[in-house]
Amino acid sequence: MSYPTTQAFIHVGTWDDEMRAHPALKWMEHYTKDIIDGRQFDQPATSVGHAKDFTLQKSTGEVIEGADKAWKVIGTEIYAPFSSHVHDPSFLVTWETEKGWDMFGVAQLWWNLQVPGEHKIKGYGGKEWDGCTPAAFYFKYVKAGDDFELARTEIYSDPSAAMVQMIKRGMLKPEQLAQM
Repeated sequence: MSYPTTQAFIHVGTWDDEMRAHPALKWMEHYTKDIIDGRQFDQPATSVGHAKDFTLQKSTGEVIEGADKAWKVIGTEIYAPFSSHVHDPSFLVTWETEKGWDMFGVAQLWWNLQVPGEHKIKGYGGKEWDGCTPAAFYFKYVKAGDDFELARTEIYSDPSAAMVQMIKRGMLKPEQLAQM
């Protein structure tokens, strides 16, 4: 049986030259390493690559519309508990759309919390980290002249490992979980 298909660029592994051959993934490496992992949350949303109508879907399913509002949530909620973090991708698939590119990726998010603690795991870069969260992400990029803008991010992760450590370190009270 025949059915319609779409060409896709598939990459297995972390950031490398093969992955950088695709313009959207090369852009994504810069955005991830320099902006997100570089904790550039004090920059205006559109200056770091978001389209004005950027939409964020959090791992809770909540959707935040508008670049400025969504970027604030990314910096003050999603990554705020961490003093440092790094995304290490393991699988990326990208396909062209009418407006640009879509990408689905799987990564490990290695993190350290704002409050130090005893629990450490050895991982990315040979360093000790407070934790690691496997996650998946879906992105929509739109062409903007010769560049790209990020139009949508969907996050699929389970934050419970970080929350357990946050409770143990006094960053979060168990009763606050009911308010989330």
